[in-house]
Amino acid sequence: MSQQDAVAALSERLLIAAYKGQTENVVQLINKGAKVAVTKHGRTPLHLAANKGHLPVVQILLKAGCDLDVQDDGDQTALHRATVVGNTEIIAALIHEGCALDRQDKDGNTALHEASWHGFSQSAKLLVKAGANVLAKNKAGNTALHLACQNSHSQSTRVLLLAGSRADLKNNAGDTCLHVAARYNHLSIIRLLLSAFCSVHEKNQAGDTALHVAAALNHKKVAKILLEAGADTTIVNNAGQTPLETARYHNNPEVALLLTKAPQVLRFSRGRSLRKKRERLKEERRAQSVPRDEVAQSK
Repeated sequence: MSQQDAVAALSERLLIAAYKGQTENVVQLINKGAKVAVTKHGRTPLHLAANKGHLPVVQILLKAGCDLDVQDDGDQTALHRATVVGNTEIIAALIHEGCALDRQDKDGNTALHEASWHGFSQSAKLLVKAGANVLAKNKAGNTALHLACQNSHSQSTRVLLLAGSRADLKNNAGDTCLHVAARYNHLSIIRLLLSAFCSVHEKNQAGDTALHVAAALNHKKVAKILLEAGADTTIVNNAGQTPLETARYHNNPEVALLLTKAPQVLRFSRGRSLRKKRERLKEERRAQSVPRDEVAQSK
């Protein structure tokens, strides 16, 4: 066997040892001259160990000087691979070594997108405290906050809002986070977004407000919350429909009835109090974001 073949064999064994978390084998193979090989998916030993949660192996590989930011065939780094499984210890180790925080995979997702999609709020905290870009968009135009809202991850939503995420940013369909939460009927997320002073009047590419979305999908509770927050019932979408006309078009009589009573809903004490509170807080200039070093302390 040639020297080159011997090194290649050692490198293949290093991949297996890293995947299985065989710490001693990893050390021995590195000492014998194993180089960084990749799997058929372009993943290095660091990718494998990070994803499988083998912290000691990750630490050994980092000490050996492996490249932190190699991207696999899907353009994911080791940070992506650790984040998709929510391994905060490995995420912290990679951050400590200075890994790139905002590398995007083939879909445009950063590690923060992954943490937010899966609802790993502790991972999200680590990333935003380290300086991850909370406003980064993937190829669909979604921010991390869009993804947290879509999957109803309340704690991740809080973390992102505290870190300065903007609820009114729009994706490629023109949807704000409120549109997304309304579409998926996530009441708790809608309340969080309203508490962060999101606009209830933004239109998407179809000209729909969040209230139009709720009306079309027969989400009565969502419609009620939006009305209480002051949603405008007279806005017309690209089809020339108000939310009431949208509800009728989709044969949603309960939402239609609620919308016909919109003036009464607006007079409810709950809605009146909510609107007054929102205006008062705006006047007092209470920011919806806090310094990143405070994010890790939030519960």
